[in-house]
Order: sequence, then C-alpha cells, then structure tokens
Amino acid sequence: MLFVNISATRVPHGHYLNTSKDSPTSQAAALAYTDEHLGRLLDHRAERGRWLIILCADHGDAYGDDGYHGRGIAHPAVFNVPYAAWIHP
Repeated sequence: MLFVNISATRVPHGHYLNTSKDSPTSQAAALAYTDEHLGRLLDHRAERGRWLIILCADHGDAYGDDGYHGRGIAHPAVFNVPYAAWIHP
C-alpha cells in the first residue's frame, strides 16, 4: 500500500500563476503541476506489478459559488469531490 497526500491543490495555490490570489484557474494550474509528476510515480510503480489506484479528495472549494468562499461551509461546491479508480497498468 502506498498513500500519497498531494497538497498542491490546497490553498494557497495562487503561486502556480505567480499571484497571491487563489482561484479556480490557479487550482487548475496546481493540478497540472501535480499531473505532470504523478504520471512519473505511477509509471515507476508499474514496474513492480499491477496496482489499484484510487484518486479522491476530502472536500472541494467554493470560489464565489452563490457568494460563498472557502471549504468550511455546507455547499455543493465543497461536498462534490473528484473520484477515480482503476487498475494500473
């Protein structure tokens, strides 16, 4: 078992766009950075056989959705999280 906590998409992430403002765009830039490196990790693990990969988040973030900002609120933007599972390779 390998557990990896990827914190790049958690605030603050504006620095991925050279700004101090966090936004969906800067979160997408942080995700692109993560994606660039995550592939290398998965490919390296594939050398050791097949793996069940599960990617998920513990919460989303609101960026002005219905006037809300942040993550400590009861809003669909916070409750809806990405999830994917597959066998690699």
